[in-house]
Amino acid sequence: MRRPKTGSLLLGSSTLLAVIPTPPDHSSAAVIEEIPGLIKLHRNGHVVRLPAMPEVPSTYSPEPGVVSGDVTINPSAGLWARIYVPRYPGRHPLPVLLYFHGGGFCVGSPAWRCYHNFLSRLAGTAACVVVSASYRLAPEHRLPAAYEDGVAALAWLRQQAGRAGADPGGWGWRARCDFGRVFVAGTLPRTLLL
Repeated sequence: MRRPKTGSLLLGSSTLLAVIPTPPDHSSAAVIEEIPGLIKLHRNGHVVRLPAMPEVPSTYSPEPGVVSGDVTINPSAGLWARIYVPRYPGRHPLPVLLYFHGGGFCVGSPAWRCYHNFLSRLAGTAACVVVSASYRLAPEHRLPAAYEDGVAALAWLRQQAGRAGADPGGWGWRARCDFGRVFVAGTLPRTLLL
């Protein structure tokens, strides 16, 4: 049995005694599944995702002609998207590409540097607005959770087409979109939305 650690903090002339909870130790739980370098699943259900790819903030700009930002799609499910918009001065709205990252439904993020760099370049080169949507990962969220999140991202994008006023994020990306030309792509299996 592990005992909680205690500590004291000196505040002026008085001392505050506090119980500091010990973080759970999952190292003793047997690993029952592993993809080396990516993910470990422990017998007690704890999942460890190893830092396979660095994440970058949306403000990181590998493509000078493209601006990007993060928006929330569904706060209760923790779904969000990174949106890439070319800075072209053109007056015509741009087609929209809804993109889903790869990772076998177990790893990955729209914030991974490889996806961020690729999609930033794609938005600038193809002159389109790219919406890179997150989805809940397995094994914590078993399939069809990722499929449902993909459908939710598409429904959210459709809702944006009918909205007036400031867009989520407040930086004007929605005004640049031609919602009559929406395409879906990604590095997931093609059956994601079929």
